[in-house]
Amino acid sequence: MEVQVRIAELVLQIHHRNGGELSAVDPDWRLLEPQLRLDSLDLAELMVAIEREFGCSPFDAPRPPRTWGEVGRAVAGVMRR
Repeated sequence: MEVQVRIAELVLQIHHRNGGELSAVDPDWRLLEPQLRLDSLDLAELMVAIEREFGCSPFDAPRPPRTWGEVGRAVAGVMRR
């Protein structure tokens, strides 16, 4: 499964748990985009889930990600190394 698709699934799981009804995550959205209904603890939970699933942290990239698209690209880039 493509990295970006799986990350979007993880984000939507928490979004739905928080009462949201979105069916997709725009890769240009900021990590704490209000539409996603995520708070800082949700974000931390997502980063741990991503690290467990892919074996790397998005924050291992040279520049910290600011959007969900950057998270996907960071994980894919670290995985290629």
